[in-house]
This record gives sequence, C-alpha cells and structure tokens, in this order.
Amino acid sequence: MAESSLDGPPFAYANPVIRKLICAWKYDGDEEGLQRLVDLIRTRSDSWKALCAAKNIEAIVPIPLSRWKERMRGFNQARDGARVIGELLHLPTVDLLERKHRWFAQANTSHEERKKSFRTNVFTMRNGAVIPKRIVIFDDVETTGATMSAAEDVLRDAGVEEIVRMSIARG
Repeated sequence: MAESSLDGPPFAYANPVIRKLICAWKYDGDEEGLQRLVDLIRTRSDSWKALCAAKNIEAIVPIPLSRWKERMRGFNQARDGARVIGELLHLPTVDLLERKHRWFAQANTSHEERKKSFRTNVFTMRNGAVIPKRIVIFDDVETTGATMSAAEDVLRDAGVEEIVRMSIARG
C-alpha cells in the first residue's frame, strides 16, 4: 500500500507500512521507524492539533510499561512516542501512571482475555505527581481499548477532568 493512501492518524495497524514501522520501533528499538511514523503523523495531524486546542489540553500522558518490560526493551515506546507527539502538539509529556506489576504481552492474547485481565486495574498514580485537569493519554497501538480505559479510570479518580485518547495506530 502506498503511503500516500494512508488515512490517519491514528492509522490502521493492519496497514503493512504502519505495522512494519511500529514493529521495527517497538520490538527492535529502531528510532528511524519512530521518526518515519512521526513524519507521517506530522502531515496529517491538523485534527489532533484542533482537538487539543478546543479542549485546552495541558499535557500528554504515556501509558507505562511494566518495569520488567521496559528493562527488557531498554525503552518505553509509549513514553518516547508521547514525547515526540507532545513536541508536535506543543504539549509537555507527564509521567502520571505506573504499572502495578509485570503484565502479559497483549499482542498475543484475545479480546476476551484482555478484557478479563483488566478487571483489577493494573495502573496506579505516581507519588507526588502534579495532576493536570485536561490531558491526552497516549499509547502506540490501541486495540480493544482496555488499556486506555483502565488508565482513564485511575486518572479520573485522581482528579483529571478531560481525557482525550491518542494512538499512532488502531486495530
């Protein structure tokens, strides 16, 4: 599929161009994959910019990896993605959330298994965090929405009033 035919953002994860770039970045640590995604987003980000302006968004909050997974990968792709998207949208990146414990790889599970796994929330607020009232939560890929919903629950309980979801890809 030609890149000029891409919709988005968010892009369809089923699109082979997008999937290849995300996998290269997420699993191989290929910063060029992230930069190519950002270049694609930059040319199609007017709707994100308008939404953030209309809702007076104050910050972008990445979905955290477990400490174990971040050590294994050597980076947190959601934090890195949030940082570059935040720069594009002129928003600071704020780490508000932590994962309570190591979690399974969602890429290898069914929709039903994912829903069941989030019955007990896996997130908690970081100690001492200054909590903005209007934020974007960001994850690299949103599939079922379970991760974002779990994060939203914790953030709303902490006093966040407006939450906008953003991801590079859906599917």
